Amino acid sequence: MKRFIVLLSITILTTFIVWSCERDDICAEGTATTPHLIIRFYDVNNQNNFKDVRQLEIKGLGDDGLPFSETPILSRVNTDSIVLPLRFQEEGEETITRFQLEKDADFADNMDPNNDSNIDIIEIKYTPEFIYVSRACGYKSIFNFGPTGGITREVDSEIWITNTEIVNETIDNENAAQIIIYH
Repeated sequence: MKRFIVLLSITILTTFIVWSCERDDICAEGTATTPHLIIRFYDVNNQNNFKDVRQLEIKGLGDDGLPFSETPILSRVNTDSIVLPLRFQEEGEETITRFQLEKDADFADNMDPNNDSNIDIIEIKYTPEFIYVSRACGYKSIFNFGPTGGITREVDSEIWITNTEIVNETIDNENAAQIIIYH
């Protein structure tokens, strides 16, 4: 009889635990989270064609213009698209995230004056908006360029980014590029 009462107690307790958890207590793996900025690179001479950037290295920059970290976001790859994180602190407050894009980064290591890397700095201006996802997942951010947002690049004597274009005003998923860079 004692065994029966213990077994019944364990069964009732297990049933209570299983049924007390709600479906949204665990954030599902496929749930959309805060998206990254997607940039595609196109050939400035043939604007319908993608164009790889040779040995691209990217660093995030702080408000003081210095890199956040010595570890780059992207390190020396040939690519025609990049995925970058955006900062967000306050909902509805215009935010700026800056990136240093270095083309031909491997040339920075050699001493040949004819082959040198080229650094351009871009500034992304946007407004975060927080959206409730669920109890388990919490909130995610989407980013709106709006009338005052967008992308600018610092002009220097040797630019490699010749033009930019916003193709999606809202960054709410990672299914398509939001910005095009021509080079």
